[in-house]
Amino acid sequence: MEFILVRHALPLRVENSDTIADPSLSPIGLEQARRLADWLGCEPINRIVSSPKRRALETASPLAEVLGLDVEVIQEFSEIDRSSGTYIPVEELRKENHPIYQKMKARQWDDLGYMDPETFWQEVQTAFVRLQENCGEDDTVVVVSHGGTVNAITTHVIELGTMFFFEPAYTSITRLRTNNWTGTLRLATLNETTHLHALRDQLEPLSEAC
Repeated sequence: MEFILVRHALPLRVENSDTIADPSLSPIGLEQARRLADWLGCEPINRIVSSPKRRALETASPLAEVLGLDVEVIQEFSEIDRSSGTYIPVEELRKENHPIYQKMKARQWDDLGYMDPETFWQEVQTAFVRLQENCGEDDTVVVVSHGGTVNAITTHVIELGTMFFFEPAYTSITRLRTNNWTGTLRLATLNETTHLHALRDQLEPLSEAC
């Protein structure tokens, strides 16, 4: 059994929306999703699941088309900011030292309207365990979601005490595989981005965003 955890591609910026922020992918994000599909399209993948957020579904779509698979939506795989009216890519928050970024660093989740991290972690973990129980031992499953979701799943598998321990790149790949000796799920790779840099000199604007 293998799970291929993918963070969504680069989305557009949405600020102070009257509804929940649910941006589509940016032009660079669409190219990242295409490269992801090219990279994974030859692997023996038999299921694709996704967060319900548009940026995750649009990332999963090209791969689903290549493989001829439907995308299954798991509501609990949405991000910790799932009810926020603002979505700003974290690298932009950091560069601007945005008030949202300051509150994130201070872990002032209530002020941001984000989910409580422990509640979020438990919800993602429960959904992932349920997914794992409904997979066959030879299944290869792509999970397209978010940075927080990828962290929550990965830290659950490696039994790490903290939830946010790395920053997944856009369309990065983190692989979890069943150990043949123990039968338990283990971390195989973390934050793969080779598919984004294969054409670095031809697509400089994309490489700058990676």
